[in-house]
Amino acid sequence: MNNFFIAKEPYTRSVKASPLFNLLKKSLRFFKIGDLKSHIFDPMMDMTTVEQRISYFHLLNRVIDTKVRGEIIEFGTFTGYCALLFQNVIEQSKSGKELHLYDSFETQFMETGNIQDILIANFKKAKLQVPIMHKGYFQDTLPTQLPDEVAFVHMDCGFGGDKFEHRDILLFCLNQVYPKLSKGAICVLMDYMGAEGIEGGYDVNPGAKLAADEFLKDKPETMVALYGNECYHGYFVKQ
Repeated sequence: MNNFFIAKEPYTRSVKASPLFNLLKKSLRFFKIGDLKSHIFDPMMDMTTVEQRISYFHLLNRVIDTKVRGEIIEFGTFTGYCALLFQNVIEQSKSGKELHLYDSFETQFMETGNIQDILIANFKKAKLQVPIMHKGYFQDTLPTQLPDEVAFVHMDCGFGGDKFEHRDILLFCLNQVYPKLSKGAICVLMDYMGAEGIEGGYDVNPGAKLAADEFLKDKPETMVALYGNECYHGYFVKQ
């Protein structure tokens, strides 16, 4: 089992550098005076950073290795950038867990067309089993369509809009899934920023921290903020 796939398509976006850029990069390496990255992160195009995908890989493997009971779920999946990674880990580990995705599949971002169809095509291209999809708004699907037990949940409900609206969406999701989390289950919040930000980072959805702070204030769990280079994320473990 390996995680080299996290730095390849479709998990990351491939950007072709110009010949001049490649020549400059080789020159810097030859003279041992530095290096250049050929990929510049774009928060509207790149759904995750490689550092985040490393975290997801190890956190999901943790619940699988420790035999935490329940399925794997994601709230907000778009065209499956993270879901592809989760399914890859499930299949590599032969855990037998199921991946459930919850999304309205209406948000376009930089894609056009039927988002659900694009997601399915991405899974087929990657030769991965297509997950169980729950199409609709969270208030309609979560109350009746969550698995009885959950081992891992990834919440990526950010839309770049009002932070209080985002907070309220996450609070609804947290209240719905929390009773389903098995002991040792991991809940990951995309865009969660800890006490210290990172220079050059994108705090695009501050509602994630607002929701986590409010939800966990009377619970035994605490958030762990994770380094994600240009992006933020964090998690808590169900006690």
